[in-house]
Amino acid sequence: MILRFVKDSLKRAPRRKALIIAAIAMGSAVATSMLGVMLSIGDKINRELRQAGANIVVTERIPDAGYIAESDVSKIKSIFWGLNITGLSPSLSGRDVDTQLQGLDFAATRKVNPAWRIDGQWASHDNECMVGQGIAQRRALKPGMELAILGAPFKIAGIIEAGDEADDRILLPLHRLQQLTRRPNAVDRIDVAALTKPEDDFARKDTRTMTRAELERWSCTNYVAVIAKEIEDAIPGAQARAVRRVADSEGQILDRIGGLMGLITLAALISAGLTVWSLTATTMMERRGEIAIMQAIGGARWLVATILSVEVAFIGLTGGIVGAIAGVWLAGYVGASVFHDAIDISPILPFAIILAAVLVALAGAAQPLSKALNLEPAQILREGV
Repeated sequence: MILRFVKDSLKRAPRRKALIIAAIAMGSAVATSMLGVMLSIGDKINRELRQAGANIVVTERIPDAGYIAESDVSKIKSIFWGLNITGLSPSLSGRDVDTQLQGLDFAATRKVNPAWRIDGQWASHDNECMVGQGIAQRRALKPGMELAILGAPFKIAGIIEAGDEADDRILLPLHRLQQLTRRPNAVDRIDVAALTKPEDDFARKDTRTMTRAELERWSCTNYVAVIAKEIEDAIPGAQARAVRRVADSEGQILDRIGGLMGLITLAALISAGLTVWSLTATTMMERRGEIAIMQAIGGARWLVATILSVEVAFIGLTGGIVGAIAGVWLAGYVGASVFHDAIDISPILPFAIILAAVLVALAGAAQPLSKALNLEPAQILREGV
């Protein structure tokens, strides 16, 4: 009987019900797409932010006490979080009178620092070098010019604008600086680009005060401090520290993006609920006589409430299904247009959104429905409504 009544009731005021379904579908679509993107963009945004440069720097624990063996650089890839390492750039510092020199593996540096601006091209031969824009401006140097560095001739392949200390250095091929300074297999710095989880309160907790379970949880999370510690364990005598300017900005950006998407999701669901409330209030006013008759012929209040709630829940279910399907498509579009990559939607998310749509519909209809059920049937019938 309840299902037959609901079926007949759904055929009434089709435009109004279509508006409710559309409102819930829109809210559900926005919620699905925003939550889907938010739950899967962590690594994607991290990869985009890796263009800002390395977020971990590895040096000797005791300055000027020695060097890191270049052959040890590959050990960083063998740590537990090795797959999160997206780039390694070993380097060696030197000096030629008053000029700071730095030996680099240019292929690795280009991968770690893709945001560097180059006037000219990257050095690709042993007799080529790169010059920071600060030195280039002071000495009026340009690509193609010749330089004598540590008694050896070099051709300027390009001028770099890095936005850091590299702007005041001349960059040479790493093995050439090792040869010229007679420090074979030596590096004094390794820039590491790693995909990390933004630090939270737990990440900043002192590991010495952690319980065994907390320490295990901390060690199994790709915080920048965890990866830095593993690098130190892999290379004895090395010190790995986070580049706070980069690591902190990543956390702030991810937190703000997550907060914004969460706010958009909440606003979409609230808007859908308000639309349901507005349209259901009008519907309940028009159906006062029908509700009064059901109560007058012996229909218990809970039974009438159940019948009307099933109707509202079915409308919410329909809107939720339509919205979830549209939301999955929208999330895929956002991933393709913004991140140029697919968004992996958890199969649980659409079902959760559909459930939320039903709850939003019931919540929006609760006040009008309660008000209609509390009216006196006799008074309504006497008024002839």
